[in-house]
Amino acid sequence: MSKGLVLIELVALMGLLIALGVAGWYLLNPLELRARENDSLRLADLAILTQAINMSKPLCNGQSDCQGQSNMVIDGYRKSNGDGWVKVDLTAQKSNYLPILPVDPVNTDKFNYSFESDSVGWEINATLESDMHQSKMKNDGGDNDNQYEVGTNLTLIN
Repeated sequence: MSKGLVLIELVALMGLLIALGVAGWYLLNPLELRARENDSLRLADLAILTQAINMSKPLCNGQSDCQGQSNMVIDGYRKSNGDGWVKVDLTAQKSNYLPILPVDPVNTDKFNYSFESDSVGWEINATLESDMHQSKMKNDGGDNDNQYEVGTNLTLIN
């Protein structure tokens, strides 16, 4: 009878360990934690860019339409003088100086920053990847529920 009790105790202990392991994985899911970290960087980058662009004029160096993406790996794509992926000269104003443009932490075709301006308004989009931030993309006031949108005209990027 003692052997049967030990077996039941072992099965119960194994069940408890499995349940704790699953709960621990769910709470400390490394992929979700990485996604949250990336999203925090994205949100911070977009806040800094919003402030810098709002303080800089003219948009697009007077062009009527301009656009860029952070994953366009061409010479000078991170320059903040209007030649980079953001087509606004951010070097002219000194209060919010950006020596180089930020890029998405992943910076691939799926995860990147997109910029567009019609010389009056502007928009920057980013895709957020964590489950925790999905509602931000739907509730940002823009026209694309799959992108987090900031700017003065959130209908420029389709």
